[in-house]
Amino acid sequence: MHWSPYIDLPWSLSDLEGILDDALRVLEEIGVECAHEGLASRLAGWDGASLAGDRVRFARRQVRDYLEGRRISPAEASDDGDAAFSLEGCWAGLNYCDPETQQIRAATSAEAAQMARLWDARGLSGIVPLLPGDVPPALVTIAAECIGVSNSRYLGGMLTVTDPEEVRFLIDMNLAAGRRYRLAEQVGISPLRLNVEGLETALCFVADPDVDVEVSGFIPMAGATCPLDPRSAVVQAVAETLALEIVCAALGLTSTEGLEGEGLELRVEPFDFRYASIVFGSPEWCLYRALTLQMSAYLRGRRERSGRFRSVTKRPNAQAACERTGSVLWQALLGVRHFGGVGQLSVDEVFSPQQAVLDREILGYVERVIAGLDLGSGEVDAVALIREGVEAGGFMGVADTAGRFRSFYHFPDIFRHWNLNTWRGEGEPSILDEAWARAREEMATSTFQLTDDQQKEVDIIYDKARRYLRV
Repeated sequence: MHWSPYIDLPWSLSDLEGILDDALRVLEEIGVECAHEGLASRLAGWDGASLAGDRVRFARRQVRDYLEGRRISPAEASDDGDAAFSLEGCWAGLNYCDPETQQIRAATSAEAAQMARLWDARGLSGIVPLLPGDVPPALVTIAAECIGVSNSRYLGGMLTVTDPEEVRFLIDMNLAAGRRYRLAEQVGISPLRLNVEGLETALCFVADPDVDVEVSGFIPMAGATCPLDPRSAVVQAVAETLALEIVCAALGLTSTEGLEGEGLELRVEPFDFRYASIVFGSPEWCLYRALTLQMSAYLRGRRERSGRFRSVTKRPNAQAACERTGSVLWQALLGVRHFGGVGQLSVDEVFSPQQAVLDREILGYVERVIAGLDLGSGEVDAVALIREGVEAGGFMGVADTAGRFRSFYHFPDIFRHWNLNTWRGEGEPSILDEAWARAREEMATSTFQLTDDQQKEVDIIYDKARRYLRV
């Protein structure tokens, strides 16, 4: 018999259906605010949408039909299997935790390029992990894109940009590097409002063959931009995400939280009333996460496998270890296997390469817990095994131990199980120093570079963008 630990989820099927029904009522009776001038005509082809002033309302029956058409069938969901654990990227950090001094500061462009190399060594795609802080604020998105395409195979796109002309520079830069630009606009604003500026920028490029256009959704914060009551908070999260899905479908856009992606990702984030900020990795975050994961799986027909490392601390310290291990282990017990937010601290304000290495150690710990134990089925004669060990004076040499201790125990790379004297004998190594050494070793394996002609063209486009932005 094999035992793997897990957490029972709180809601019954009737509870989940009741939440969905209330969310459909919200869409029909309250709707979503959007002052976009062309929205009414663009939604005209979607049966069930109506516009009254600046609010779009959606008929319950049509939304339910839409949802049913998007749900994964039981046959498709049955191939879920035991997904392997993996580390992904993170959002671009505004600040850098200097590995040498632990100072939190703006990064140089060279440091941002180093961190892109770290991500390239891991074969990651998506947004760059660290923003350059030595360029004018207006130039940050362009500069970060130049760093991404010049120092990695797959990084780039998704950073904030709403000026269509600036978007065109980003598209051209990617074309020069043999890439395809990924434009992402934050469109959802809780409670129940769509960002007109972001929506308009996305629509400018929806038919452009040289760019992938996506919109991202809402971030409801409990007690601030959504109800504190957990069930009501999830009702609002469902209503907002379904509304964004329908608007995207009607406008020909792709939602990053869409039903056709990795999962209909719902969010309810805790809000700290003492410090007036969002809270990642707290006990409340874990509890809300369980609710949204269960509801997401119900809406899509398949469990959500993507999660995040979460913490509000500013450095790779004891608080980071607590919040990140706690939140990742909790999610893994709920079925999550792929973890982003790697190296990301202070919600998403700080990037630490040391933490990016330590997150791999944390995930190894979590993976071993989830692997569970083989409890056997009585085929091992316990009395005989104990007798063998007693006669031998211990169990290290018995066949049962020798044959499976390597697969039974987890042997961390940095979180080693030394006793005090061994640690002293090794020079009392610092975990943070070792993590930085591992990060430097990883970065050294990234040898990517554009061709001379590609780099020259990227630099020309960068200079044109800089002149356009007058910086």
